[in-house]
Amino acid sequence: MSRSVARSRSLPPFLRLCSKVRDDGYWIGRLDHKDWLSPNEVLKIFANIRDPCLITSAFKKACGRRDYKPNEVLYSLMVDRLASCNKFRDVEELLATARDENFCFSDDFFYRLIKMYGNVANHPQKAMLTLYAMPRYNCWPSTKTFNYVLHMLVCKRQYEAAHEVYLSAVRLGVQLDTCSFNVLVKGLCQFGKFDDAISLLHEMPKQECLPNLHTYSTLMYYCGKHGQVDKAFELYERMKAEDIAADTIVYNILISGLCRERRITEAFDLLKSMVPQGCYPNSGTYQVLLDGLLSSGKFVEAKGLAIMMSQEGMDFGDYRRKPNVVGRFAVAAALTVMCIIVLKQSPGFSSTSVFSRHEIGVTHVLVTGGAGYIGSHATLRLLRDNYRVTIVDNLSRGNMGAVRVLQRLFPEPGRLQFIYADLGDAKAVNKIFSDNAFDAVMHFAAVAYVGESTMEPLRYYHNITSNTLTVLEAMAAHNVKTLIYSSTCATYGEPDKMPITEATPQNPINPYGKAKKMAEDIILDFSKSSKMAVMILRYFNVIGSDPEGRLGEAPRPELREHGRISGACFDAALGVIPGLKVRGTDYPTADGTCIRDYIDVTDLVDAHVKALDKAQSGKVGIYNVGTGHGRSVKEFVEACKKATGGSIDVQFLARRPGDYAEVYSDPSKIRDELNWTARHTDLRESLATAWKWQKTHPNGYGLA
Repeated sequence: MSRSVARSRSLPPFLRLCSKVRDDGYWIGRLDHKDWLSPNEVLKIFANIRDPCLITSAFKKACGRRDYKPNEVLYSLMVDRLASCNKFRDVEELLATARDENFCFSDDFFYRLIKMYGNVANHPQKAMLTLYAMPRYNCWPSTKTFNYVLHMLVCKRQYEAAHEVYLSAVRLGVQLDTCSFNVLVKGLCQFGKFDDAISLLHEMPKQECLPNLHTYSTLMYYCGKHGQVDKAFELYERMKAEDIAADTIVYNILISGLCRERRITEAFDLLKSMVPQGCYPNSGTYQVLLDGLLSSGKFVEAKGLAIMMSQEGMDFGDYRRKPNVVGRFAVAAALTVMCIIVLKQSPGFSSTSVFSRHEIGVTHVLVTGGAGYIGSHATLRLLRDNYRVTIVDNLSRGNMGAVRVLQRLFPEPGRLQFIYADLGDAKAVNKIFSDNAFDAVMHFAAVAYVGESTMEPLRYYHNITSNTLTVLEAMAAHNVKTLIYSSTCATYGEPDKMPITEATPQNPINPYGKAKKMAEDIILDFSKSSKMAVMILRYFNVIGSDPEGRLGEAPRPELREHGRISGACFDAALGVIPGLKVRGTDYPTADGTCIRDYIDVTDLVDAHVKALDKAQSGKVGIYNVGTGHGRSVKEFVEACKKATGGSIDVQFLARRPGDYAEVYSDPSKIRDELNWTARHTDLRESLATAWKWQKTHPNGYGLA
């Protein structure tokens, strides 16, 4: 395949009509055309110019036409293209031109620009100055944009600059929120100014916001870390007085602080008080306490804790001694022997774990990313259908709370185990396969936000493509022959016609879709030589939650901006954000907004289980998983209003670069071959189910 063809396939269809045979000269020449040029035609021209050095001169030529004025979409495209080749000086000249023309940019434009300076250019000072310059473009920064700059400066430990930004809030017309103060609290604590950080608790109500669990846990963490555990407990009592329930992380912080001060008895008592408070200890809770007991020579208590760990199903293999504890090998060995004795005395102990051997009539499935939204729902269904399941997750996007729910629902030995591991660690992955007898793998684990992928492309290629290769290598080494791969409709890019079938050409337009497409290609190549049974499921926009309310979607707060539209609707209904932003009302659709295919997560996991049941050695099945019906964003918002029973303020904004008008599937192949059809197709009902979980879990699994 020639380079020109390869490059053209990465472009959207409406920007790709002639790009396979045209060079830069042709496209720039189009700007001299005497006929009227539409805005989309101009965007097509700039998207097809390959040499970034020609972008600026082409822009000047476009601005010289009497029939064209640049819009924000073109400015965004220009900034992205120039930043990708480190032409930041040209970006500055571009903005100067816009300022001279009194062009008005949106807050979203500046948010992307500031992230570009902070992430791509590694120029936090420029990001800060851009924030200050926004009013000169008749745009006042939102709290989200302001908080991003604060957070970036704190992460880079530029505390004085962060303080300067904080003081500028009034001048910039920014209403500080709890997130703003949480960033400041973290910065002051890192800087060693604990009293100043705690004083912000008094300042927050003056700004009409209140501290939350994250505020207090940050303060308690740094107090405990610096030997001020009593002050951490004062904060804990204050938090309870404000009716903020503690989660497992808070208890771990307090237990760790007590262990540092050798107050082991108090730490042990605190552990016992967790469950009555509705909080469940995790492996980290036990590990820090076990280390404290060992360091203090309290072997009787250590034995009691080991018994408790065994009863809770904790894996002793997760425990690691701290490397700086020197000269205690004999004690460590004694504890190891004691743990083995305790395990042998525990009910159900056998010399070989049931997870490490194949059993007739039992299918053992490895679910990567099983602590995540879709992975946890798939695990629930597998367990309900009597599969044996091992979850592997590094909890970077998943929730240990979801795993705890599954463990409580299926406590029987040999049903479910959780292993904390990163798929990027090939050694750890190989050990997991060596220690367990898997019959099949459901590979969900992946970062999965299109917007984030454009800002951190290398992370996505590592996390999706490279990690999938690691899993395949382990499967090959340990003779695991069945793979169900979680893919996405993003691999199709912007198809020329609808609906999307499995034969639709794959031309992904963002790093997320490209990384998934690369992983698919690797799987397909490997399957030809290995005779694996492979099922690749490309699914569309996932919504909903477990109909019985046991599981739901709980993205981390810092990832909400990248999340699904359902999450944004629920946040607006809960008052977490002031309203919902809908981008684009001028698409060629019935109501002017984008059309998407929304699939309920219950139907989605049903497709995975049917794919697992139908997988055949040496064969590959590729299926779209969708309803086959597109719903507009306006329809979705109206359904969400009905589901939540509340009013949601909607702000209509200009369309986002790269968004396409219409995407929906043709699910006839999966219907005919796997006998699968989406059953939960009532949009309002799916959203109402998800809303019910969100209302009872406003802080995700942490306070459930």
